[in-house]
Amino acid sequence: MLAWLARLIERHPKVHRRALLIWRLFPPRVAGFLKGILARNWVVGAVAVMIDAETSPPEVLLVEHSYRPKGAWGLPGGALESIPGDPRRPSNNVSPDDVLESTLRREVWEELGIDITVSRLLRVDAIPYVAEEPGPYRLDFYYRCSPQCGFTNLREGLSAGQIKPRSPEIKQMRFVPLTNLTKYDLFSADSRFLHEDLPRLEPTLAMSKTN
Repeated sequence: MLAWLARLIERHPKVHRRALLIWRLFPPRVAGFLKGILARNWVVGAVAVMIDAETSPPEVLLVEHSYRPKGAWGLPGGALESIPGDPRRPSNNVSPDDVLESTLRREVWEELGIDITVSRLLRVDAIPYVAEEPGPYRLDFYYRCSPQCGFTNLREGLSAGQIKPRSPEIKQMRFVPLTNLTKYDLFSADSRFLHEDLPRLEPTLAMSKTN
């Protein structure tokens, strides 16, 4: 019932925007507890890692979330919705092979208005505790992605104001040099991925950061 109410609120931008302002007032533990009620014991997320490696240093697309008073900046993405069916009864319902990729493409389009190409899975991160949102365990799938329009066109669209956030959840989005990440209040899970996992997974990016 409560999960249905949350989805209903998201479909009405004005109500959604006001609900997000109220959400910011909750202490982190209260917000995490409510999220556990509204969602699941595990939240499965898909995260877009969009890095323009042609710039020097390379730059990653970050978004600022309106509902996080701490760790507001992070990578774009979203949570996987439950597939149809009743987990207490047998069913022949199956999810598509690209259920996570489809979720990621949908979330990025709905929140940012960007069509993306999902290239490959970089990392699966099981996170038992998130300081900014204590509550359900997180299972995040980080995917290397690129804008279908190309990085150059995306930059031009952002500069001209033709491409801008479409959801009240996102305040702004921008390309940030990998060397400047410490200047941003990053969501802890994304910060760990960008600072610790990405250099190991994409060593050429780490090398170009220092050149």
